[in-house]
Amino acid sequence: MSAVAAYVAAFAPIAGEPDWWLAQRRAALKTFERAGFPSAREEFWRLTDLKPILTQTFLPPHTVDGAKAARLVGEAAALVPGAWRFVLVDGGFAPALSDLEGLPDGITLVATHTRPRAVEPLTALLPDGIAALGVAFARDGLVLRVSAGLVLEKPIHLISVQTEAGCGTHLLSRIDLEGGAQANVIETYVGGEGAFLNGAAHINLGMGAHLTHGLFVRSEATAQIFLRVSARVEKGARYSAVPILLGAQQSRVDLAIDLAEDHAEADVQGLYLLNGTQRGQLLTEITHDGYATRTREGVKGVVDETAHGIFQGKIAVTERGQKTDAQMQSRVLLLSETARADTKPELEIYADDVKCSHGATVGDIDAAALFYLMARGLTRADARRLLLRAFLEEVADQIEAPCVQQAVRTLLATALGVSAQEVAA
Repeated sequence: MSAVAAYVAAFAPIAGEPDWWLAQRRAALKTFERAGFPSAREEFWRLTDLKPILTQTFLPPHTVDGAKAARLVGEAAALVPGAWRFVLVDGGFAPALSDLEGLPDGITLVATHTRPRAVEPLTALLPDGIAALGVAFARDGLVLRVSAGLVLEKPIHLISVQTEAGCGTHLLSRIDLEGGAQANVIETYVGGEGAFLNGAAHINLGMGAHLTHGLFVRSEATAQIFLRVSARVEKGARYSAVPILLGAQQSRVDLAIDLAEDHAEADVQGLYLLNGTQRGQLLTEITHDGYATRTREGVKGVVDETAHGIFQGKIAVTERGQKTDAQMQSRVLLLSETARADTKPELEIYADDVKCSHGATVGDIDAAALFYLMARGLTRADARRLLLRAFLEEVADQIEAPCVQQAVRTLLATALGVSAQEVAA
């Protein structure tokens, strides 16, 4: 039986799911059956290792390990103290582990399956078979709607954990900020051993709205985690994305950002830190379709042992995108002779009055700087760690939202084996 046929045969209604949700999943299943899995011959999939998800059928788990879920959620929650917490365990909303106390009037924060109109547009956003598979097998997700002019003083922390090894979790979410609203949303994904997590979200930012959006992958070493975000940014609004890839055997984050109206802005500050045989992939496509839109994109990577880091970034400017100001930069450090990095920045411009640039560097740690620090008494390991700290901290420095910045510093502290205070010093 083929991989596609195995999923089609395994499809079944979920106990208690609404009729509209089941109909939506069935429609997506038909799309998946027609499209199948992407091919490695396709440009945006040629560097993704599809073998792990083609050789096994990742079905939703039958049981939930409550104790493990509580432990994983507790560890993740420590990243963003004081946040409103929305928890998904093995793809389903877990109210007992969530903390939504004190949500202000004007904010809606609920599980996806309770809000049919909130996710209907997502069924049209099926660019490939994996996206269709995610809708077909989705159990739940997050729906956030913030009323016009409302500024959330506390961040919202979506935590998704998997407890059963070798299973599949598929999530479907939507975030809407009406005109002038501001929010900080951090999503932390912790995949189970040998599991597959496939998440998708659609974001719409009204005129003058601002969303800072952290996407943190910090998973068990054998997990496969694919996340896809599509964002529509209206006049004068700003979308600030912070994808951080740590852990997981393979992690992939796709960002498709449409600066649809005048003076819309995108800010992407990303990072991957890989070792062993890990593969981390960050793909961005930012379309400038309004007048005087602006993008600032910076991605840093550190790759050790036989790991493989990948960045593919595209800035597209339509004929309507006059006065676009877009800058994209990627910098990668390779810490071993067997580490690998692929970087592909791309510009596609159809307007004649723009200011666009991109750049990419791949190298190793500065030998002179390493010698300088060792000459002053530091061990080689401490000197290397200090240089990596300086390199990676530049990502956190570019993040405006203090809660997201501090969460990134905490993640870096754990990865580098230092205290959060030392990283922030």
